[in-house]
Amino acid sequence: MNVCPRMWMKADSSLLTHGKPMFKPDFTTEMSAVPYMALRISRMGKSIPARFAHRYYDAVGVAVDFTAEDVLRQLQSKGEPWDMAKSFDGAVCLGDWQELRDEETRWEVSANAFSLSLFINGTKRSTLCINDLKAEAGIVIEQVSRFFTLRQGDILLMGQAERRPLVEIDDHIEGILNERRLTKFNVK
Repeated sequence: MNVCPRMWMKADSSLLTHGKPMFKPDFTTEMSAVPYMALRISRMGKSIPARFAHRYYDAVGVAVDFTAEDVLRQLQSKGEPWDMAKSFDGAVCLGDWQELRDEETRWEVSANAFSLSLFINGTKRSTLCINDLKAEAGIVIEQVSRFFTLRQGDILLMGQAERRPLVEIDDHIEGILNERRLTKFNVK
């Protein structure tokens, strides 16, 4: 059996929206931030073939995913699940959505490359490039929907950047998608 790549679920309390500040948890001293491409699922589906996956999302965005790195190392060393390090309250900050309104627009957008950048205090700290959204989203949706039913409003994060810069209290964070700022917030 071909198993899906590493993935994890997030509690609904881990999602922050509307530019609300992210409060650094008191149980970690080392927290990283990573930009992801976010896909908003627009209809219910299970076992979705990659060639039809573009029918199941209607918007893209930038998500900033936080990890308690010190907690993650402890959990990994014990072979335990990563939830405490990855799914705490406010662990994902999501900005505005870039709508993909109709089939024509969706095809046009999917043919373009996407560049996501994470700025911390005005300095670019991490970048993620997605060369073919339709192909990459198709793979992710096909694999995830083998295990989980996708429902309208679900959010999939895809394409983890290589750099995982550390963040501190009072940092200002911005997520840029193709030169358009889609998220900004502060760490408190």
